[in-house]
Amino acid sequence: MKSQIIIWVAMLYAIALPAQDKVRYTDDFQFTRGIYTNLEDFKNNNPATPSEIITDIDASSPKFFQFLLAQEEFRFPRNHQIVYMKPKEIFGYADGRQVYYGLKYRFEVIGKICLLKEVDVVDSYSSFINPGDKYEAAREQGSGKLYILDFETGDFFRFKPKKVEAILQRDEELFREYEMANGKRKEKALDFIKEYNFRHPVYFPE
Repeated sequence: MKSQIIIWVAMLYAIALPAQDKVRYTDDFQFTRGIYTNLEDFKNNNPATPSEIITDIDASSPKFFQFLLAQEEFRFPRNHQIVYMKPKEIFGYADGRQVYYGLKYRFEVIGKICLLKEVDVVDSYSSFINPGDKYEAAREQGSGKLYILDFETGDFFRFKPKKVEAILQRDEELFREYEMANGKRKEKALDFIKEYNFRHPVYFPE
């Protein structure tokens, strides 16, 4: 009986909470600037924002994430606790212009099938003295190779037509169209990622 009361109270509390409006993702969607600790943070557009992160780095600096992610560790409050994270442990981040997975994969296409590219990334800063626009930092060169993030499962892997096809098969009609389409397999897979995302949109809280 006691457990039934607890469940009932939880249900009433959930109903009382205001619904969070979500909008269909389009290329002009503005992600909240900050660090995503996991896939759910990304899906909910709920990062740890620069103002929440405990650091001496200027939160308004356009190089905030370059400086922050060059540190060994950073911290921020969440759910009444202080969370400590190393840069390599993050899911990704949004810097106000681009969205990144991990430290070096930039989202090129966002949807049920996300397409990412490995890009150059700041590897380390030898000093934080006078970090102006001309400040030079060590950089790790990206390969430019393409990767896939499965929005539903969180699986991340190198872009290969065969692996993309496994996701496309979730839509039987679209997959038949894919099989019948002319063209090179890689080019078809890239084209049908966009079509799949159009038919199966994702939604984010504003």
